[in-house]
Amino acid sequence: MSDGGDSLQYHRSVGTSSPALSEMSLDHTYTPEFKVGMRPEIRQLYRPNDKSTWDEWNPKTAVVDVEAGSYTQEFALIVRREPHPSNDNQAALKSITVQSPLIRKALEAVFDGYEGLETRLRQLTFEAPFHSFYYRWHRFESLRNLESDESTKAHLTLLYNIISQEILPYIHTMQDFTKNRVISFTHLWTIFAPGTEVYTKIKGHDCAVRLKSSSYGANMSGEYFSLECMYIDCDGSNFGYVDASVEINSFAGVKRLSDLEAIPIHLHPNIEELVERLHIRGDKFEQLNGFHHMSYSGFYTARSSRQVRNRHIASGRIIVDPHTFGIYSMSGPSLAVLENDRATTYSSKSLFKSGDSVIRSATEEEFRMYEEALQKCQELRDNNSNPTPRVLSCKQRLLCAPSVRGYCLTAKIWAEFDVEKVSRITWSTDVFARLVLPRGTKEIIRAFVQEQLSHDDGFDDIVSGKGLGFIMLLSGEPGVGKTLTAESVAEEMCQPLYAMSAGELGETAAEVEEQLEMVLELTAKWNAILLLDECDMFLEARTTADIRRNRLISIFLRKLEYYRGVMFLTSNRIDDFDPAFESRIHLTIHYPALDTASRLHIWRTFVENGNSENGLSDREIEKLATIEMNGRQIKNTVKTGRLLSKQQNKPLSLKHLEMVLKVKRGDFA
Repeated sequence: MSDGGDSLQYHRSVGTSSPALSEMSLDHTYTPEFKVGMRPEIRQLYRPNDKSTWDEWNPKTAVVDVEAGSYTQEFALIVRREPHPSNDNQAALKSITVQSPLIRKALEAVFDGYEGLETRLRQLTFEAPFHSFYYRWHRFESLRNLESDESTKAHLTLLYNIISQEILPYIHTMQDFTKNRVISFTHLWTIFAPGTEVYTKIKGHDCAVRLKSSSYGANMSGEYFSLECMYIDCDGSNFGYVDASVEINSFAGVKRLSDLEAIPIHLHPNIEELVERLHIRGDKFEQLNGFHHMSYSGFYTARSSRQVRNRHIASGRIIVDPHTFGIYSMSGPSLAVLENDRATTYSSKSLFKSGDSVIRSATEEEFRMYEEALQKCQELRDNNSNPTPRVLSCKQRLLCAPSVRGYCLTAKIWAEFDVEKVSRITWSTDVFARLVLPRGTKEIIRAFVQEQLSHDDGFDDIVSGKGLGFIMLLSGEPGVGKTLTAESVAEEMCQPLYAMSAGELGETAAEVEEQLEMVLELTAKWNAILLLDECDMFLEARTTADIRRNRLISIFLRKLEYYRGVMFLTSNRIDDFDPAFESRIHLTIHYPALDTASRLHIWRTFVENGNSENGLSDREIEKLATIEMNGRQIKNTVKTGRLLSKQQNKPLSLKHLEMVLKVKRGDFA
């Protein structure tokens, strides 16, 4: 603050609601005894209402704008009072302006890191009820007691004597409340200091969030206490803070802390178990940032352009990909900068860490348990041999979101998945070996797909970027193993499988083009195997009579030219095959109808699969193999027979399977 010149410009302090003071003109006839703010006294001011000017602390005197005098600027503090809202015989403290440079310097340490307050502003005014001093009271009190400079201590004592009358009643009340584990609605603010980690529930999940600010409000439903918080989310490459609001509705009397919608996390009754669980979830969340092909069981939140709803899958395959989710769903998070955790010290005194407050003093044992739980997490992290680099600190992991964003391959929809229900995939390593195909065919398919997925082949078309994919056509009657081939190849290669039918692409040319373009982009990005099932409508020869279908085929052909991944096409008939596809398909495999040997292999595969007891002999299975059936029919027959045998609590037998076959034939004799 300047100590000379012709005028002083005062500005509104951060976080206050009082109007800015008018510019103070200096009285040139007055010779200052002190520099600005150095008179170790308090200037008491009063006004009868908010339309009046501030007068000296004596309501009976004439109203004079004493703030305009240069004499006022010498005082260390300017204290303003107004009529008490509920008692006409009393005056309530309205605000305190700190002009003393000695106090201002000390307050820099007291409020270091306190969001929404800047002590270096020329106009430093604190408004009643002085929440900022309440949250940092022990720090302010200790700094004053330990101050060795007499002048500074004298100035601090002036402020302490005024503020303590406002703060101490709240401290005593809060200590009584927290000791008995209850709180009143009007005192909620006393336990929620800015920067505190808060426990709450978000969409039914236990969560820790960091408090930014709190305030009381009202709406049509009544009064509420609002907590403006933030937690950590990711966008596929970076971590950052996102905002969240928690509201506590008004209540009469007192309420148990454990019954509140949100409480400071150190007051949670099972703090050690909670910290451990949130840390494990946060560690998993951190590792899932990016692209991951995972398994998922449970409910998830599906997001489409029309609605948001909950769905359920069991052992389904998902793609965790927050970045691509943000592109296609248009609902990715807006991340604020993630700052490093730090422990703040003050000059040589090293008084407190940044979290010290009245709240901590009143619940020291809970804070100790909370910090010990964090220390255990830190030790586990330090002893972890996982070479993956870590970005988040232990405390930041507690603040991680409970869900990750990505794509459900089963439902073909963008969704949010619970982190705790995401797991690694257990691959079926023997499914490809059990696939029934002519000799040598499986080896050819495996070799082609493996080389294409490795991206080692630098072969390119004359036109750059054209013809870089590998397209395989599987044709044959239903139930001979065409779809199973693509599924088993994906399992063998441990790659995502994006399976869809041609009907899912849409009806109009515009719909087909948009949907096909998205599918091809996603599968190429994820290095997935694309299965386009039952695509006969795209493969049949074009005619002059059906212009609409010709457009669909032309779009399909054009997209195939620039596809970079592996695609399986399946068709039940290729008799009327459009010649344009011949040059675009790298390998065509025809699946003949199953012979007796193939059916025998399939019967044995399904009969021996699973944990159910099997009472079938080899001769009985050979008898079943003589029946004309395709692979899908055999699977369904065995599955139905197993259900029947379980109902009767007996091993699967020929009797059960024959009963199923009779029902299928309609033979009820």
